[in-house]
Amino acid sequence: METISCDVCGEASNTAIFCQYDLTHHVTDDLFTVVRCQGCRLLFLNPRPTREEIGGYYPSTYYPEAAPRQAGDLRRTAKRWSGKIRRWIAQDFYGYPAPESARRWQWARRLLLWPEFLWRRWRGRGLLPWAGQGRVLDVGCGSGGNLAVLQEQGWKVSGVDASAVAVAQAQARFGERVRQGDLASMAYQERTFDTVLFSHVLEHLHDPLSLLKEVWRILDWEGRVVILCPNAGSLEARMFGRWWFPWELPRHLFHYERATLTRLLEAAGFQIESVSTGLGSLYFMASLDRLCEERFKRAVPCRRLIEKVLIRPFCFCVGHLGHGTELKVYARKGRSAG
Repeated sequence: METISCDVCGEASNTAIFCQYDLTHHVTDDLFTVVRCQGCRLLFLNPRPTREEIGGYYPSTYYPEAAPRQAGDLRRTAKRWSGKIRRWIAQDFYGYPAPESARRWQWARRLLLWPEFLWRRWRGRGLLPWAGQGRVLDVGCGSGGNLAVLQEQGWKVSGVDASAVAVAQAQARFGERVRQGDLASMAYQERTFDTVLFSHVLEHLHDPLSLLKEVWRILDWEGRVVILCPNAGSLEARMFGRWWFPWELPRHLFHYERATLTRLLEAAGFQIESVSTGLGSLYFMASLDRLCEERFKRAVPCRRLIEKVLIRPFCFCVGHLGHGTELKVYARKGRSAG
């Protein structure tokens, strides 16, 4: 374990916010402390596992291999039509390449699909906007779930992950486009990618400022970094306190809020395009389960009814108001690194 100053601003002074155990995987009985930097206000684990120690806190079951789905004829037909509509929306509203034959009538299709586009966005089912040549790097790609979806959408996919187990699973599908290690050790050439994705990964990684500066280097001009991570400033985090499920100690080293993640990206040379929050109820219910089990030693009564009638509508409204449990940040590469 190591005791650190703030990795982002270098401030040595911090204030302890709460202490908690590893309640998710029970790898250790140690007690961990989350602190707030008195300089930039960033929340982080302190003391924390070193780079050499952190792998020991991930159980072997952390990267389960996705099982193939079975679908009947009706479901396959519905999925095929849904895929066509999604592809048209991607071309008409998100900039995805379209064949020349489709461009003649694109204005009419765009008009017809406008309500569906708005509906999908309102439901939180938007797509990753196209950028440049469609070269995307998924940092912390795991067993390749995101890579499979992105490749199906037409992206030229690459991935990197620290786990040998996860990389072996991903390489079975994507070959050498997936590498094992940390991003800095990959030594990608400058301007190699158009989009770099961190899907619930950045909070796991040491030295995020240096990491994002490396992302800036390997992105092409006008390239984009996309970050999805738990929102430590969410209403849920305030409601559940130290029982909030996404603290995920000690595997989450940093706990980002809208302001701290924005400052971090700007310090690395990025220009913020948009910040929104998620609409789902998954983390709320996991936190409620944990609170009831740990504090009251019982399961949530009428769980399915409570989730359907109360929690899903609540999380949906809170997410649209900008206080949801997940941060979604899009940022463009500026012309100079911070």
